[in-house]
Amino acid sequence: MGQNDYLLKDLQVIDGTGSPAFNADILIQANQITGLGRFSPNDAKRVIYCEGLTAAPGFIDIHNHSDIGIFSHPEARNYTTQGCTTLVCGNCGISAAPFHKDYFEISGFEYDVSDCHPPNWRSFADYMKDLIQLEKAVNIASYIGHGNIRGQVLGLENVQPTSEQLESMKKITHEAMASGAAGVSSGLIFDPGIFAKMEELITICSVVVPFSGVYASHIRNESDFLIDAVMEAIHIGRESGVRVQISHLKTSGKRNFGLDKTVLELMEYYRRFGIEVTSDTYPCIYGQTGLENCMPAWTRESGKEGLIDILKNPEKRNRVRSELSRPSLDWENILLDAGFDETYLAETKRFKEYRGKSLSEISDLMKKDAYDVVFDLVQEEPEVSVLVGGLGEADMEMVLSHDLNITCSDSEVVGLNEGMPHPRTYRAFTRAMTTYARDRKLFTLENAIRKMTSMPAWKLGMYDRGIIRPGMKADLALFDYWELKYHAEYGDPHHYSTGMHHVFVNGKPVIENKEFTMNKPGMVVPMNR
Repeated sequence: MGQNDYLLKDLQVIDGTGSPAFNADILIQANQITGLGRFSPNDAKRVIYCEGLTAAPGFIDIHNHSDIGIFSHPEARNYTTQGCTTLVCGNCGISAAPFHKDYFEISGFEYDVSDCHPPNWRSFADYMKDLIQLEKAVNIASYIGHGNIRGQVLGLENVQPTSEQLESMKKITHEAMASGAAGVSSGLIFDPGIFAKMEELITICSVVVPFSGVYASHIRNESDFLIDAVMEAIHIGRESGVRVQISHLKTSGKRNFGLDKTVLELMEYYRRFGIEVTSDTYPCIYGQTGLENCMPAWTRESGKEGLIDILKNPEKRNRVRSELSRPSLDWENILLDAGFDETYLAETKRFKEYRGKSLSEISDLMKKDAYDVVFDLVQEEPEVSVLVGGLGEADMEMVLSHDLNITCSDSEVVGLNEGMPHPRTYRAFTRAMTTYARDRKLFTLENAIRKMTSMPAWKLGMYDRGIIRPGMKADLALFDYWELKYHAEYGDPHHYSTGMHHVFVNGKPVIENKEFTMNKPGMVVPMNR
């Protein structure tokens, strides 16, 4: 009997590099792939016969928001059923640490920490320590959020840092990078990132460079000023030397459809000069955000209570109504881009009867003007979130298929039947492989998998994952390509993807023969620098 733990026999292997599929067996010992070729059943303690199945490296979600949710749902089943084995959190300027209670309340991302570790993460190192100790089914990595850094030093107000405060922000960033952060993320439409000047971001990113970290940016505008916002991210990369990742690249508003072609050409152009800029996107045409993030920037300068006071004031409320009805030069008018017909209520505690309904439908049910519906919802529950349309299918497909783009989910681990999440929570990776590779043939399956494995691993410096090769970590997704299917839909999201027969994380099965195991072999992925 061989010393290997597993022999996965008679597979079609897609190794993650984009190379054509080939037939082979895979040997696993401990947490590593030890062989790729043809082997005897005597070479391992356990043999899993895999005829008809395809093996791929476990998928890496480069844009995830499970920072705190992983403590409540460490089994991460809505991701393992998609073949996803690594989640990269701390995106959009929002990370679990340094913890700032007011920031989480105003961010638009609702985190229920009642069932998980108390949020005493005064530093990024505190968070990483607890994350390492947590037993989990998937691997985790995290950025530190620029919003957290700014919030710790400046609070949530529209102020600019002094030189001493900027030094404090640099110190927090350095401590996070030394503790294993993948880089810094920004959310430049959210508070307090919306108030940051480009020079501040360049200074912070300069701290990331010696660690070969990434600057992942939810850019300042995805609508009328998309090009300007992308150029800001590129300029930050040019001036600081940081590696740039443009988060969930998309074009919002029908009047802007086609701009993504220009963005992709700009990325290609500036890469000629050594600026490493790439992007990620999710395979959907609806986004998700907090409804309060759809308000004009000036309404958010005094935090949640200030916003509520504004909406209680008839004169100021009329000003907000006027500004929401037209494009803006100073902030991204998400509601104008999507329209009331394509804005749907998602996560809410107080208005559960309206989940999955559009603002137009809610307006009819409440017998109120749609703007008043928006104001009343935010006034009663500032954390309420919405699904927003106004995104172009052709633009999304253009970005999704581009060689510089990585597939992501922009979602988080959830409990089955909890809340009303975006359906991408259960289907992003499955949809990329089925709808866009298998059915529409937008790209090959090999390329689809490259965008979910070796490409994000390269971007993040995870040099021992993302490729099936001896010596690499045994994160593997084994599926029947023709059986793969997603079942999550808008308004009915809580359905696991199907077709994954076996999923290995660090050499241990978390799904075996289509059944969940009790194994939790996930780890915090160290950044190889």
